[in-house]
Amino acid sequence: MAYERIKPITDTHQAVLKAIGDKIQTLRKSTGLSVERFCAKNDIPRISYSSLESGKNFHMTTLLAVLSKYPEIKSLSDFFRDL
Repeated sequence: MAYERIKPITDTHQAVLKAIGDKIQTLRKSTGLSVERFCAKNDIPRISYSSLESGKNFHMTTLLAVLSKYPEIKSLSDFFRDL
């Protein structure tokens, strides 16, 4: 039996999640690492990371862990600036 959300994510919120995932994917690709290698190198659970990158609902702690691996991103406002 598949899980069905009681309150579905709105289209607007889904668009934001997708934009976050796209930006995370762009950052990872700039490292030249696959999802598996990035996660192994940075001790981030692959399932959690994949949810983030694919624009699914994610934990904020996963986003913070991923962003901490990019020294050029100094703050959340840096990451969200152009999003």
